[in-house]
Amino acid sequence: MDGPTGVQEPSNFESKIIGGNIATPGQFPYQVGLFIDGSGFCGGSLISDTVILTAAHCVDGIRTFEAHLGAHDIFDINEPNKVIVISTDGVAHENFNPATIDNDIAIVRLGFPVGGFGISTVRLPAFSLVNVTFSGDRVRVSGWGRTSDATSGVSPELKYVDICVDTNGGTEGTCHGDSGGPLVIQESDGEYTEIGIVSFGSVDGCESGAPAAFTRVTEYLEWLEINAGVALRP
Repeated sequence: MDGPTGVQEPSNFESKIIGGNIATPGQFPYQVGLFIDGSGFCGGSLISDTVILTAAHCVDGIRTFEAHLGAHDIFDINEPNKVIVISTDGVAHENFNPATIDNDIAIVRLGFPVGGFGISTVRLPAFSLVNVTFSGDRVRVSGWGRTSDATSGVSPELKYVDICVDTNGGTEGTCHGDSGGPLVIQESDGEYTEIGIVSFGSVDGCESGAPAAFTRVTEYLEWLEINAGVALRP
């Protein structure tokens, strides 16, 4: 699949956290790691006890998803709070365009409810936030993606970084393996709300200084209500 000019080809299912910090175990209870058809990797977020939110390019053409919930070391299958679920029910947005990466949003449905210590959902935006641009706001993104352009493969430990989306000259931001993961903002009540989904970056690399691109969740609230069966705040 050929990607659009100037953006990183998303079909390798990779994206990383550049800079930032190693998360404390349990710090991001909504974070999901998705092993895709046994070879690719994406991030995601738990938005109900049976539904994971991710990017459409992580789902399009994929048959099997191995979802790791409550994880810190993504490769340690014996972590005490980790739950691993296999799903074959991925739904990409019906208007997803892999050439332009338009409508890069999808869900993965789990066959049964998940929960437990260190596992909980992230809040989705209220309909009242539809016209909010979040311009100038500091946001937080998390994932197991690569930690530099020179590394190969995802990071074992979950990382996060607080950004203004512009990548701070390439020293902070997302990279291969973070695709599909959550971009959140802390609202006035202290709760974190997912306003973006990691979508793509520059063909020049994650440390090039080019901005990262995210799917704006507020554009898809009705789609999520219908397809994910979640009730949203007015």
